[in-house]
Amino acid sequence: MAQQSKNARAGSSTQKVLHSCGGEIKMKSMFSSGKMKHYAECDSCKQQERRPSDFF
Repeated sequence: MAQQSKNARAGSSTQKVLHSCGGEIKMKSMFSSGKMKHYAECDSCKQQERRPSDFF
């Protein structure tokens, strides 16, 4: 039987980041002008920032 890689063995968990309006901040990606752009967006107020820590 094949061995699992060390990265597959580690349990990964994601941290939920909440905005002051009460919505959850999620990372999203979009393809524009030939490049992939990543940004964080609040679910409830639709505010967009470059990364989740920029909301605070």
